[in-house]
Amino acid sequence: MSKFDIERVNQLIEISKLYYEDGLNQTDISKQVHIHRTEISRLLKEARELGIVKINIDSSFGASEKLSAEFQSIFHLKKAIIVPTTPGSSYSDDLSSIGMYAGNYLQQQLNSNNIVGLSWGRTLATVINSVNELNNISNITTVPLIGGPIGKLDVDYQANNLVHTLANRVKASTSYTLDSPVMISSPALRKELLDNPNNKAVTNFWKKLDIAIFGIGSSRITNNLTWRGFYKGTGFEDVLQGSAVGDILSQPFTIDGRLIKEANGSLVGMELSALKNIPLRIGVATGENKAEATLGALRSGTLNVLITSDKTAVAVKKLIN
Repeated sequence: MSKFDIERVNQLIEISKLYYEDGLNQTDISKQVHIHRTEISRLLKEARELGIVKINIDSSFGASEKLSAEFQSIFHLKKAIIVPTTPGSSYSDDLSSIGMYAGNYLQQQLNSNNIVGLSWGRTLATVINSVNELNNISNITTVPLIGGPIGKLDVDYQANNLVHTLANRVKASTSYTLDSPVMISSPALRKELLDNPNNKAVTNFWKKLDIAIFGIGSSRITNNLTWRGFYKGTGFEDVLQGSAVGDILSQPFTIDGRLIKEANGSLVGMELSALKNIPLRIGVATGENKAEATLGALRSGTLNVLITSDKTAVAVKKLIN
């Protein structure tokens, strides 16, 4: 390549970067590099023809929009956000994308004085940690929808921590904790715990919630020993190994959406029948191994907003078909 050719290519690269990366218009570029505006247009065209600039249209976004419309229609949802992912991407990468989309959606829905209920788990933690500080609203109240897990769970994933994190994103806001494990040995002990003034305040807020956001658990994740450990010795373990495909707030359901067991004398959590009265109910899940759980959750009518990956959505569609 001659010296002239090298200089020409460098010029094309410089102008292309100014236009495509720095966002300058052709008039501004013309002033900066002292070349006539019409010449800038011709040079940009030449850069595309030589392959210096390659424009890639990601059609997966269109496919995701089509899936969103289908899910909204089939399951009568207010909103279905199907997040496009990269082929071969890892679960962690997909979860990060889900968290970003779900966090952004939650930000858009929050208003001053809202009361918001949260479940626990890695997925919810990813969502809440994606929420930015919001200066346009104030005075939200955040509460857990369920008691703490019995097994070991990273403190960052626990509902009592997540409600605090979300409240800190909005000025003049308040978070409440639910001081009880999710599983209780007897109805009498459950009543005693829920009669505690702080816990009673939380359960009273459940009746006034504007928004609930929760993860969708899957009993098909056979290697998730920590998740199964939460239910060991509680009676739920046998249920989860039977016809249940997943759970919301530790309340399992079948693939046709039938609830197997609601919150009762042994479980500290908001009943799913009551959850359905909340105006905005956001269910979040990702992973092809959560397809059955996601389908069961949708059929149960517990959520009216779904946020999931395109991989999960495609797997759900295969189950329907």
